[in-house]
Amino acid sequence: MSTEASLNLEQPAGAAEAASSVPLHEQPGLRGRVLQNTAVNIAGRGLAIFFSAGAAVLLARFLGAEKLGEYGAIYAYLALFAWLATFGFEPVLVREMSRERENASNLLRTAMVLSTFLSVGTVAVAVLAAPLAGYTGYLRTLLVLAGLEYVLTPLRLPALIFQVDMRQWYSATINVVRQGVWFAMIVVLWLFGAPLLYVVGGRVLAAALESWVMWRCSRPLLKERGRFLADHAGTIFSHSFPIAFTSLLAMIYMRIDQVMLHKMVSDSALGQYVAAVKVSELFEALPSALMITIAPVLAVSVADPQRFRNYTDRAFRYFMLGACALCVVLSVAAGLVVRILYGKQFAPAAPLLAVLIWSEVPVFFASVVVNVLIAQRKQHLLPIPTLAGAAANIGINLVLIPRYGALGASWATLVSYTLAWMVCLLLFKETRAVTLQGLRYAIPVAGLALLAGTISAFALGSPIARACAALGVFLLGAWLTRLIQTCDVDYAVQALKQSAEKTA
Repeated sequence: MSTEASLNLEQPAGAAEAASSVPLHEQPGLRGRVLQNTAVNIAGRGLAIFFSAGAAVLLARFLGAEKLGEYGAIYAYLALFAWLATFGFEPVLVREMSRERENASNLLRTAMVLSTFLSVGTVAVAVLAAPLAGYTGYLRTLLVLAGLEYVLTPLRLPALIFQVDMRQWYSATINVVRQGVWFAMIVVLWLFGAPLLYVVGGRVLAAALESWVMWRCSRPLLKERGRFLADHAGTIFSHSFPIAFTSLLAMIYMRIDQVMLHKMVSDSALGQYVAAVKVSELFEALPSALMITIAPVLAVSVADPQRFRNYTDRAFRYFMLGACALCVVLSVAAGLVVRILYGKQFAPAAPLLAVLIWSEVPVFFASVVVNVLIAQRKQHLLPIPTLAGAAANIGINLVLIPRYGALGASWATLVSYTLAWMVCLLLFKETRAVTLQGLRYAIPVAGLALLAGTISAFALGSPIARACAALGVFLLGAWLTRLIQTCDVDYAVQALKQSAEKTA
């Protein structure tokens, strides 16, 4: 039995062709399809987060603070080169394939050829530059092994068809399988007391399995093998370059703090920081899961300003409510979360998590802004906030890390993320409107979250009780200020009905 049949992922013949003849935002039952794909993505990401969190916890307990610091230093360094392997092709391909579904095979083939050269070059550049960053000897050997993961990048690109066709149960299932395999590998490595080399090798194997499954499952959804479009290659490259450069700058302000802690403090301090980052970053899968569903809709609805604004408005409001609810709970219960996940040896990570979790507010905010700008073909503006964020992060870290160590790095992350995505874009006419549109929700929602957290600090009881009380205050405030509205319930009910009708 084929993989597709066993997963019950097939669609009646001609259905895809019939649907593709109608613009995506005008197709019947779109709200239900968006809900279905969003639910699948969230469920899939939820399971993936479960396995990923389990792997992170076992890895921390298995390796200890110092070895976890080395592990984090390796992947933080490689992340600085990730932009070269992916080169921003994915959002551009999703946008173009959503508009030219019949040309999807050719567009993918073109991007895959370009990506092959770029991904191999990524590993070569990273390894050659490693000694300059202090990665020598054994650490450099680990870098070579870990870098093989980037060579697999071209095999992942065809999986973008799942997003374009709104069949995101494929991606969700494959991601869960990959994280499950990775978790199982960590369990085995832990039981045998394997060294860090085997941990890195296991991660590469899990990535290889994921890439192969993506390749196999995506091929039946493409009508033909595709050919290299020399005339499109330059366009794809030029449209992707601003996103690639943005990714480089983003990786600098997202990972340079770990490289600096490795160089300026110690791997033990870095290990505590990595433990806190692992928890904080688990929730970044949520805006990604939602925007994967919404991105194709934004791409084709941009021609209808009112419809486009409604989609964007709703995304900002929901994202800010979700991000701030997470911040309220985890900032209050940070000590308990760290103790349960990592044990007493990682107790210093608790105050780091209490600060870092608030950086998820600008992360959620940025996920909407990025997709809006790409849909509007304004991706050339994306380097602006990331450049500002990278410069701010490096500068603040240089001041705070020598004085406050990992806690200084945590504050540098929060401040630089906020400046990059919620302040910097106000300075430019082309991005001011979307930024103000988001801040209409971000400012009052974040204010409510801070108020709820402050009130909980004076409450008695266990961390769980205080976290629940803080969340209750936050949700009550959101309802009274109409940040949560009755129409949201109606919208969800209608979407559920459409989803049920489509399933039936």
